[in-house]
Amino acid sequence: MLIKPLLLALLLSQFVAVALAQDTGQYRSRVLLDPLGDIGKGSEMSLQELEQSIDSIRDPYARSSATRHLARHYVNEGDYPAAIAWYREALRSDGLSAVANREMRRELAQVYLQAEEFAAAASLLDEVLAMELVPATGDFLLLAQARYRLGDYVAVVVALDGVQAAGLTLDEEQKPQALALYYRAGAYPQCETLLRELLVAAPQEADYWHQLVSVYLQQNKRQAALDQLMLAMEQGVDFDPSQYVLLVDLLAVNGNPYGAASLLEQLMAAGALPRSGAHLRKVFELWFQARERDRAQQALVAAARETGDTELYLYLAQLQLEDEAWPDVEQTVLSACQRRLEDRFVSRANLLLGVSLLKQGRDAPARQVLINATLVGGAHQQAAQWLKFMDAVPPNEDELRRVRGPCVGSEGKQLALIESMPQQPAPTQPEIELESADVDTVTVLEVQRAAATRYFFAANDEPLEQLLPQMRTLAVRQSVSLVKASGTADGAPQFLNLQNIRGIGIPLRGNAQARGRYRVVSTKAFDFVSFAVFPEAGVEAQLAAALASLEKAGIIPSGGWRLVPDQGQNGSLQLQLGVMAPVTQ
Repeated sequence: MLIKPLLLALLLSQFVAVALAQDTGQYRSRVLLDPLGDIGKGSEMSLQELEQSIDSIRDPYARSSATRHLARHYVNEGDYPAAIAWYREALRSDGLSAVANREMRRELAQVYLQAEEFAAAASLLDEVLAMELVPATGDFLLLAQARYRLGDYVAVVVALDGVQAAGLTLDEEQKPQALALYYRAGAYPQCETLLRELLVAAPQEADYWHQLVSVYLQQNKRQAALDQLMLAMEQGVDFDPSQYVLLVDLLAVNGNPYGAASLLEQLMAAGALPRSGAHLRKVFELWFQARERDRAQQALVAAARETGDTELYLYLAQLQLEDEAWPDVEQTVLSACQRRLEDRFVSRANLLLGVSLLKQGRDAPARQVLINATLVGGAHQQAAQWLKFMDAVPPNEDELRRVRGPCVGSEGKQLALIESMPQQPAPTQPEIELESADVDTVTVLEVQRAAATRYFFAANDEPLEQLLPQMRTLAVRQSVSLVKASGTADGAPQFLNLQNIRGIGIPLRGNAQARGRYRVVSTKAFDFVSFAVFPEAGVEAQLAAALASLEKAGIIPSGGWRLVPDQGQNGSLQLQLGVMAPVTQ
C-alpha cells in the first residue's frame, strides 16, 4: 500500500527540481521542448497516475510545479488544448514565485499563438507587461505578433514602440522580426531606422539595401530610393534583373530619362540585362521622353526587329511619316503587314500606307488602302478626310464590302497593291535598316583606323584572366557612376591597354565630371588590326597568337590594344591590336 504514495512523492520531487532549474534559465522566444528529459522516457503510466492524482495534491507549490510540468509535456505532444488547461491550473494554484508565474504566462501565451487563440495570447501578454517586473524585449515582440494576427495594426506598432519606451533594445536576431511586423503594419519610418541599423552590422547584405529602397518607395520617397540604389551599386551589392530595371525606372521618374535610357543600353551591352524586345521598347520610350528623336528611332527599329510587334512597326512608320520619309513609311508598314494584323491595327496601318503612297504620287493604290482604312474603326475619319483631299472617286459596292490589300485583319482578303504603273515586288522580309549589320569575314589582315575617343575610365591592373569574368559587374557599377557624374555613354564598355592606361573605359559623349576612382581620359587615333577572341579560350593566349599573325604578315605592333564587345558573335570580343602601319586607302 505504501509503494504508490512513495512513487508519487518521488515523481513530484523530480518534477519540482526540473521546474526550478528551468525557471532560473533565460527566457526563450519559443515553446520549451522535452521538459522531462530522460526521466520522461517510459514514464507514460506514471504521468497518467500523476494526472489522476492531482486533486490529492494540496500543497500550492507542489501542485503548480506538477501541473506546469504536465502542461509542458502536452506541448511536446502537440496537444495544445490539454497544455492550456494544465497551464491555467498551474496559475490558479498560485504556488510559484512572481518571476516563475510571469515565465509561465509567457509559455502559455506562446501555446495560445500555436493554437491560434490570438486574443487570449494578447490578453495574457498584456498581463505580463503590467506586472511590476522588468519586462523583456521578447514580450513586446510576442504581443505585436498576437496583435498582427488579430489584424490590429495600430496595436502592433504600439507594442513594438514599447521596446524603446521601456528602455530596451532589440538584438540582431530580433530586429528582422520587428522589421517584418513594422513593415506589414505600414510603419515605414520605423522600418527605415531598423534597416539602417541592420546595414551598419551587415553592410554587404543585399536584402537590407533593397528592402530600404522598398520602404522609401512605400513612402513615395523616389529620390531617396534612387540614391539608395545608386549607393548600393557603387558598394558592389548584388542586383537581380528586376532591381536593375527599377534603377532605370527611378532615374526616369526623377526627371532623367536621358540617363535612364543611357544606363539601360549600358546594362544590356554589359549583359546585366538581356537584349529583349521589352527592354528595347523601354529604351525607345525613354529616348523619346528625353526628346532624342534619332536615338529613339534607332531603338524602335531594334525593338521592332527583335519582337515583330505590329504596334512597334506602326510607331516607327508614324515617326518616319513625320520626317516625310515616304518610301520608308511604305516599307515599314508592308513589313508589319507580312502577316494578318489584329483588327485594332487595320485602320491605322492602311492610313499610314495610304498617305505614304499618295505623297509618292501613286494615287490608285493610295485610294485603295485609304478606302480600307474607312471600313473599320480607328483612323476611319482621318482616312475619309484624305480621300476628300485627293478628290478620290467614291468607293463602289464591292470596295465597301470588305478590306482588300496588303494590310488586312481577320475578315479581309490579302492582295497586292493595285498600281497604275509598274510596281516593285513587295518585300518578303522586313527591310527596316538602321545600319549595315552584315560584316564580311576578314580573310586577310586589314589595317583600320580607330578615331580619337574620350572615356569615363577606371584603372585596373588585375591579370586579364581574373578581370574579364568580373568585367560585367564592374562595368555596370561604372555606368551608374557615369550617370551620377552627369555623363552619357556613347558605346559599350571596353578594356583599354593604350598610351600607358590600362583598365575599363566607357566611351563618353558630352561632359562628365571625374568621380571617385573614375576619371575622364582621351586616347589618340590609332591604326589597328582586328581579331575575334573568346574569353573562355584564354585571352592572353589568343593575344599572343594575334601578335604572331602580325609578325608573319610583316606588320609591326605598336604595343597598345583594346578589347571591344563584338555584337555580331555570341560571347566574343574584338581585339583591336595597335600597329605601326599606314592606313590602307
